[in-house]
Amino acid sequence: MGGVLKLLNPEGADLIVTDLILDITTEATGVATVDAGIDDGGDVSSDNLIDGLDVGSAAGVFDNRVNGGTNGGVAKWGAGEYLVITASATLAGLVGNAYIEYIRE
Repeated sequence: MGGVLKLLNPEGADLIVTDLILDITTEATGVATVDAGIDDGGDVSSDNLIDGLDVGSAAGVFDNRVNGGTNGGVAKWGAGEYLVITASATLAGLVGNAYIEYIRE
């Protein structure tokens, strides 16, 4: 499983991630999914924002509210924790951006 994004909480205070938007402009060339969520050390996968999003079939704009999967949704992002995105397989060819909206708790 590969790391795609590891972002330390930028505010140093407890936050609530209201929206994680993935703007995939070019899909991966192979079969791959991504998980996104909050992890205390940023060293393991988490899927409490997005769970199993297919990024190898089509480009598009995806978010945690509509495309959250089984475990995805809104999540608390504690001070000192990381927002991580991990992949199930290689993301060769993938082009995109992640946008994160949050509020202070």
